[in-house]
Amino acid sequence: MKFTIRRFALGAGLAVALAAPAFAQAGLDLTGTYLVTGQNGGEQGTYAADVAVTLEGDVYHLAWDAQGQKVEGVGLRLGDTLAVTWQDPATREAAVAVYIMMPDGGLKGRWAPIGAKTAGTEEWTRKP
Repeated sequence: MKFTIRRFALGAGLAVALAAPAFAQAGLDLTGTYLVTGQNGGEQGTYAADVAVTLEGDVYHLAWDAQGQKVEGVGLRLGDTLAVTWQDPATREAAVAVYIMMPDGGLKGRWAPIGAKTAGTEEWTRKP
């Protein structure tokens, strides 16, 4: 049992050590513009949007544009996780999202609007 736990711990430590240079290479700088592709929770089909991310102090400010529908949000980062809340100023719909930073500089996450029973998914690809 101890050998298996030690082997797991060694493997986990090695995985973290190997991932660290990839994150360092990506710079861990989340500011910039991303192409977002996603799926609403419990629905068929996908959507796409652009999101611009800026940093003021230690708070990220996000502005989505999905074919003219504009949504604003704020986010906080903890390690390789970005937690975001947003609200559509026109409809007042609000949601929460959690993203994990990927070694290539993109993000993957889940989101749900207030009142939802099923979460949606998103992938962000950094634009040049």
